Amino acid sequence: MLGIVLACGVGLAVSHATTGRQSARATARLNSAAVRLDSLTDAAPADDRRRVAIAWGYAERMHLGLESPFRLIDAADRDPRLTADERRTVAWALLAHVLRGETHDIDPAALDGLGPVESGRIASGEQHVALIRDAIVSAEDPRAAELAVRLAYTLAAAERLVEGSASFLAAEAAAMIADGEIARREAAALLRSSRGEDLIATVQRRRARRAFYVERPTLLAPSPDVERAAMALVAPLLDSIRLMRPVVARGSSPDLDGGTAALAPRLYAAGARVPPAAPLAVTVQRYLPMMRSHVPRLDHDALARTRNAEMLVAVTRVREAGRQQRRVIGRLLLAAGVAMRSLAQEPVWFVTDDVPSAPMVASSLGLRGIVFDRDVPLAWRPYYLRSLADGVRDLRRVLPALRLDALQVRFRMTAPADSALAMHDPRTRTLHLPILSAGGTLSHELAHDLDRQSALQEGLSGYRSDMVSRTTATQSGVASANGRLAASLLALTEELSAAPRTSRVTADRPAEIFATRVDWFVAGALARQGISNGFLSAVQDELLTGHVVHPDRLRTSSRSRSLLTALEGMTMVTAFAAQDQDPSTQTLLRWTLAGPVDRRGAAEILRGEHHAWGLTPLTGGRSCDEASSGRVALVRMAAESRARGWLRLRARWTADAERAPWARATLRQAPWSDAAAERRVAELRDYVLVGLAFSDEIPAGLSAYAAPLALRARCAN
Repeated sequence: MLGIVLACGVGLAVSHATTGRQSARATARLNSAAVRLDSLTDAAPADDRRRVAIAWGYAERMHLGLESPFRLIDAADRDPRLTADERRTVAWALLAHVLRGETHDIDPAALDGLGPVESGRIASGEQHVALIRDAIVSAEDPRAAELAVRLAYTLAAAERLVEGSASFLAAEAAAMIADGEIARREAAALLRSSRGEDLIATVQRRRARRAFYVERPTLLAPSPDVERAAMALVAPLLDSIRLMRPVVARGSSPDLDGGTAALAPRLYAAGARVPPAAPLAVTVQRYLPMMRSHVPRLDHDALARTRNAEMLVAVTRVREAGRQQRRVIGRLLLAAGVAMRSLAQEPVWFVTDDVPSAPMVASSLGLRGIVFDRDVPLAWRPYYLRSLADGVRDLRRVLPALRLDALQVRFRMTAPADSALAMHDPRTRTLHLPILSAGGTLSHELAHDLDRQSALQEGLSGYRSDMVSRTTATQSGVASANGRLAASLLALTEELSAAPRTSRVTADRPAEIFATRVDWFVAGALARQGISNGFLSAVQDELLTGHVVHPDRLRTSSRSRSLLTALEGMTMVTAFAAQDQDPSTQTLLRWTLAGPVDRRGAAEILRGEHHAWGLTPLTGGRSCDEASSGRVALVRMAAESRARGWLRLRARWTADAERAPWARATLRQAPWSDAAAERRVAELRDYVLVGLAFSDEIPAGLSAYAAPLALRARCAN
């Protein structure tokens, strides 16, 4: 027995020593490749400058986080524009940069102007980036910390500590920082477990299996463990934002060197030969007016033609950029990097790859046909054929019986209508996909075709969802299967029109509501399987909705089964997608912050008035321990943040000489006592919670789930 134990011990020691030597050799090779990549710019002859520019572009895309790090490594190892030696050098150097954490760099200036404000000074972007980075890097699961950052900044915005846009910008920054940290950890694990294997080949095999955590849409369907871990981090993060005091920003951007200035035009020219990336191209167009106004030194014509990450890297190199210019450029790069996350799992494609012809792809997908306009470059067409095929196959994971036999797909260079990213023509059953913007719209447009198929079965023109909105459920025959389908489609429209509108009011057609909800449903179902497909859907989660879906269209995120009932009346829905899901923490937070509350009663509490019909203090019974963790705690924190926001707003509206002690305490103006302010916060918080718990006579959908949480969140202090 002792001999067996000794033998096992010796074997483990030898194994660890061997693994250590292999890791050391791999690390040395990675570092050597990084050095060679850095020296390419100076050492390459003049006739190799185009290839050097492409290699430099890989490093810059990695540095800025414009694409998945492992997808860039995969692509660099196969890029036919580079020589074999250059491909291996660039791929290994990129992996070295991932291991060192040299990815997803954010210019702190992008987060300037968010708040908090004190004595006329405002916190710098460096402070926000440092807070977010510390939370994510120190977390056991960076995705949980990313979610916590979103929740904390949303609560801080409700308290009017930071600007309303802060929650979105912080979410973008947290997404990038979390991606970089997760990639670093996964690269380190890859190195430790390599056992002498080719690391680049291992990366490619893992990508093919969609096995990298950093490339999965985790926060579109977060697990209970991720949500629980996030909830534990929210309160400390919110306290840190409350305690943040403005300091002078000392950061500066490095000036461009001559080599970079010479490489940028060559990289732009090389990128112009690469197919567009719709998330980036649409994002650039959205930011173009701001860039023209605030960054005069930029080549705006070149930016207007930018359609992929290589072109964006090249065109955004600006000499002697001031802080304001850095802020605008930084926000563009941040938004572009976040938008490109939807393509993280996309397989690498180059013009040398073989793809079946358009008729063969159409036949395999069951389409009537696939056509390209004459001005779509021949070299790019295989990429769109492959993307279409992959998108339809992933869609059929959720809707396995989807029929497309009467549908024709037309790829085109220009949009079929003003501001349309893509379009479904119900008359001819033609799907118009502009190559510059259609990526991410496929599930939305195919939902229109499903809607059209349902109308054709009933002998109706247009879309079924539009038709039922013009009739009553009784006229449609609720007792029949078709009646249930019509009633469900009608309910979808009513759910959206009844939802609280926290931003611009939109009057969406029922057909658009249906297609958007299908897009969301499909993306969420695939996310639960660890799958994303950026050509099929650009949806990332409820906050980062992608370049296709406006957040207003997802403001309900209801628990009702209206959509599922409608879909099941049109086609088969796979079992895993049909399972009931509890609303996410982000949905619950949005509900708490947007729920109706009687402002007259809130104003009376602020004035210190008490009435017989007022709330009875809880002096016993339910303990606050019950409301100190989980979703109940989130609802309680959200109600408290609403209360603090009301106090701060009213205090700001009151003239300085007339401010009561509670108002001075809220604004931290000496002399003050916190007691009066905290008493009003507690009363307002409970008033909000009771209002949420009893806002509907017959709670349904999300309210039926969330109202009991609001009631439990009110407890004795």
